[in-house]
Amino acid sequence: MNSQLLNRLKLMGVFCHVVEAGSMREAAAKLGISPPAVSQFINQLESELDVTLLYRSTRRINVSEAGEKFYLQSKKMLAAAEQAEEVIHQSRSAISGELRIALPVGLAAKPAARALAPLFKEHKELKLSLIASDETVDLIDERIDIVIDCGEAKDSSYIYHQLGKATKVICASPKYLQQHGNPVTPRELGDHTWLGLGEIEAKGVLNQVVLHHAKSAPASFKPALRYVFNDLNALISHVQEGLGIAQLPTLEIQHLLDNGELVPLLPDWQIEKHSVYALTRDKKYTYKMQAALAALKHYFGNIES
Repeated sequence: MNSQLLNRLKLMGVFCHVVEAGSMREAAAKLGISPPAVSQFINQLESELDVTLLYRSTRRINVSEAGEKFYLQSKKMLAAAEQAEEVIHQSRSAISGELRIALPVGLAAKPAARALAPLFKEHKELKLSLIASDETVDLIDERIDIVIDCGEAKDSSYIYHQLGKATKVICASPKYLQQHGNPVTPRELGDHTWLGLGEIEAKGVLNQVVLHHAKSAPASFKPALRYVFNDLNALISHVQEGLGIAQLPTLEIQHLLDNGELVPLLPDWQIEKHSVYALTRDKKYTYKMQAALAALKHYFGNIES
């Protein structure tokens, strides 16, 4: 499609407004331009087509035979353009179609299910593709709508959305505590068997313990790990089996804390909270993305962790 045809589409739109309004002055008012500008557009269109489309008089205009035929075809083309816009509008406004969300493996289980389940139960036409990976995801190459992560955002070129705050908890299974006792001070933690993630995978965030107390000085130490894993779910499962204690992200194990499969240790000592956030490619959100972000903010913004 060349530039001449694109410009002619604009002229066709002006022409159709004139025909439907019955005068150039009324058409100009509806288009928000001056009557002389409308007249100039019509003259240009007639010159390019080398045909008379309108007969002008001081009181009104009359459409020529050629003008009638051209009007009917022009309306079809303009209607097709409006229909194309409506398709885009519907795709943006309808909460349906595929929603692609990428997030770390740990968050992809219970946290994601709890956050997104109400959205998908309400909107039956909405489909989900969940990409669980601890590797960096390219939103553009992999057509990702939303990335969810914790801590500090690593790529500032995307749009950042604060979802909420979460923390970590030191815990063990009831089986382990029955056999080895329950530590009641930070100092006693060093006497226990520790599990954790390898430094490369965890970047140290789960292997460095920093505890805060309202009436005591902060306690900080790096436990010696007897069991090391490169997968969070594997780590959690081995803690459940009673092999030792670990510092784990509360979001990923809240269901295990709720049903008693894991027991939080040193409840009077607190671990600093970290951000849960989302990234999107730009600010042009479809309705399904807006609905998903709202659901995520509602869940992560109300967690008691």
